Amino acid sequence: MEQQKTLAVIDGNSLMHRAFHAIRQPMSAPDGRSTNALFGFFNMFVKFIETFTPDGILCAFDKGKPRIRMELLPQYKAQRPPMDPSLAEQFPMVKELLHVLNIPVVELEGWEGDDILGTLARRGEQVGYNMLLVTGDRDMYQLSTDKVQIVSTKKGVSDVVVMTPESVVDLYGGITPQLVPDFYGLKGDTSDNIPGVPGIGPKKAAALITQYGNLDEVLAHADEVKGKMGQNLREHAEDALLSRKIATIRTDAPLEIDLTKVHFPDFDPTAVVEAFSALGFTGMTQRLVRLSDEPVVQASKTPTLPSSELKLYEGDADEFVSEAIKAGEWIGVAASQADSSGQLTFALGDTPRIAVWLSSSAGLVCFDNEKAYASLARLFKEGLVCAGDVKGLVHLLCPMDSSRPAELAASEIAPERIFDAGIAAYLLESDRTSYELPGLVETYLSITLPDPSDDIPQEALDAISARHLHPVLEKRLEEDGSSDVMHKIEMPLLPVLVAMERRGLSVDTHVLAQQSSELGAEIDEMAHAIHEAAGEEFNIDSPMQLSHVLFDVLGLPTRGLKRTRRGYYSTNAKVLADLASQSKIVSEVLEYRERAKIKSTYLDALPALVLGDGRIHTTFNQTVAATGRLSSSDPNLQNIPTRSELGHRVRKAFNVAEGSVFLACDYSQIELRLLAHLSGDEHLIAAFCEGADFHASTAARVFNVPVEEVTPLLRSRAKAVNFGIVYGQQAFGLASSLKIPRAEAQEMIDRYFEAYPGVDAYLKEQVAFAHAHGYVTTMYGRRRHTKDINSRNFQARSFAERTAMNHPMQGTAADIIKIAMARVEKRIAEEGFKSRLILQIHDELDLEVPENEIEAISELVQTTMQGVVELKVPLLAEVSWGQTWAEAK
Repeated sequence: MEQQKTLAVIDGNSLMHRAFHAIRQPMSAPDGRSTNALFGFFNMFVKFIETFTPDGILCAFDKGKPRIRMELLPQYKAQRPPMDPSLAEQFPMVKELLHVLNIPVVELEGWEGDDILGTLARRGEQVGYNMLLVTGDRDMYQLSTDKVQIVSTKKGVSDVVVMTPESVVDLYGGITPQLVPDFYGLKGDTSDNIPGVPGIGPKKAAALITQYGNLDEVLAHADEVKGKMGQNLREHAEDALLSRKIATIRTDAPLEIDLTKVHFPDFDPTAVVEAFSALGFTGMTQRLVRLSDEPVVQASKTPTLPSSELKLYEGDADEFVSEAIKAGEWIGVAASQADSSGQLTFALGDTPRIAVWLSSSAGLVCFDNEKAYASLARLFKEGLVCAGDVKGLVHLLCPMDSSRPAELAASEIAPERIFDAGIAAYLLESDRTSYELPGLVETYLSITLPDPSDDIPQEALDAISARHLHPVLEKRLEEDGSSDVMHKIEMPLLPVLVAMERRGLSVDTHVLAQQSSELGAEIDEMAHAIHEAAGEEFNIDSPMQLSHVLFDVLGLPTRGLKRTRRGYYSTNAKVLADLASQSKIVSEVLEYRERAKIKSTYLDALPALVLGDGRIHTTFNQTVAATGRLSSSDPNLQNIPTRSELGHRVRKAFNVAEGSVFLACDYSQIELRLLAHLSGDEHLIAAFCEGADFHASTAARVFNVPVEEVTPLLRSRAKAVNFGIVYGQQAFGLASSLKIPRAEAQEMIDRYFEAYPGVDAYLKEQVAFAHAHGYVTTMYGRRRHTKDINSRNFQARSFAERTAMNHPMQGTAADIIKIAMARVEKRIAEEGFKSRLILQIHDELDLEVPENEIEAISELVQTTMQGVVELKVPLLAEVSWGQTWAEAK
């Protein structure tokens, strides 16, 4: 009997679905077929092989309808929507690629992949093999034994956990793998339409089974269970037994396969190169080939780099830089920390030790420490720099902490001489999850890069990658119509962000400490009141315990609520908001949560972020928000509530130097004004041009009353409709926000479109355009791809349609504020003011302004912001100021 061989069985359906939903950006083969699920699947596959190194691999798939279970339960899985066509077309492709890798594809008409995994697991176990089942389905935990482990995908396709019998028991509170079907028999499984017993979730199911031993004993003692639960157990005993049977994975599928002949790797690397390269999976192709000991016997269709580019330049390094600058060549640049531990080490003068790698057609050079700083500064002043993160490189020379000297001023960076590959890729695919260079090489280049080594570390490869990505991305931007956004908006903005990040914001840590103490006392009082109302003490911050109190103890309605994967009813913000009107304790929990979040996220965390200059320095991100807006991180200053008393408290701590003011200037209703301009609706335009209360004017038209008779309630509802329309909100969303019947919300939307027919026509045109072309654009050409616009999945298609309606306004607003930032920064410098732009929050610019410049800067900022674009309606910006951010806003 063969011992210690490890076989892996992959749940093909589970992993393909997971990969498809994890990799949302559009990816396609040269022939136009979608490849995002394939990319995610094989990315997971390679990571799995590298981590677990199995001796053999098989992949199981469903085939046909699950005949056996449907005969028992006709509605089994009936509620699942049809598979997305772009995913469906990738299933034959994944099987073809598995065949190229010589991995058996195991499927059997009428049988589910789960049962194939179960059968293979038991067969392998019987001959002494160690079996690894790779899946995202939790019902597979019932197969876990000492010889069978479940490699369970937790998030996306890369985060996994290995489940053993012990970990299954820990997860389910005493439920052993053998009892998992009994567990499902009681709690059911809504995703598969398995009924279970009404009113019994995972916590109650686990408690009953551990008390009585198994499902049969639970049902035998149903008379001992009091109340509604006991009644349900007695009335739904047959449902429970049927559910257990449905949830039990079969291990007797009639498979004709010899596990002793399954080996990995056992593929022809030449065939793998040909098949995967044809899909454009360059980097992944090389990772797969490296799994084999066999050489590629024919020339790869994927060209390799000239060896000269991978060698360190043998001549004078300074001459290397001079020649590249003289030739007008774009130089790929990347930097690394000199300390191999990954921690910054400091030389004299408190300057971090770094190594800077440069790539040109002549090869590679590397500068260390002082020479690295000097060479990098020279490049930014004289050369053409392309990199994966240009702003990060600049901050090596212009540190965020302004108490440290800068070797380069942000104003010395010419936008036309920098190219950020990450930002370029973001403009092409704003929904992409990562803009790291290795991933971009895989997506956009047809060259093979070697593995990192001592001679050529990852940073050297990044420099090479950036240089080769530059012309390819430039061409893609031109073809995409995004070149102007890159070179006229994003690159000019980058030096401005560097300057703002270095300036930071002044903050009074004593005010933060005082506010934290006061808020902490309020939180403690609220917790005490919540515990008293609940009649027991519990951890309010625990979603599971809170769910137990609200729905089990207090009996709040659960109709329409979904359970989490751990089986309890969700207590997310939307659920609690919907319940708040029915229960005082729920509204108190919402207040408690908001206070606790403000305290932990800001009042307690901000003091630790103060740098040597005594200021807080946020990071502005150009590649995070798919809308085109900037985001803020470390700390995120955009998430401070704008109109709440809690947000006001936090803003009190942000002050300015003595003799200065905190000045804010923000666009007034910019997205609604853009809607008027883009739609050309005469009534909407007139409402803005008349200068009256816009929301009151809308209320008058929508509700057919004179404007002087518009009540605060009618104005509030009109305001909700105005902003809802901009975001593509439908009747369900409006009804939820206004807490009115859906029919009434639909009537309001219908009246709105009757009042503003041009808006209705424009939004329909945008959706039709997206259906035809797969994208929409802003006034400045910022493109937003709508990948799911023709999806059969209603939710995915609806989101894409809302995106198509919203992006022209929200994306254009993002473009306008970015242009305004660059122009304000330039004018302040040109006119010699001491005022400084320090923050941007959505449609608002914030500055630190000496008191003697208030009038001039107010006029400068206001006229600059209003002058970015000429619309059919006035573009207004409003100025205010005070000693703190709170006073200014």
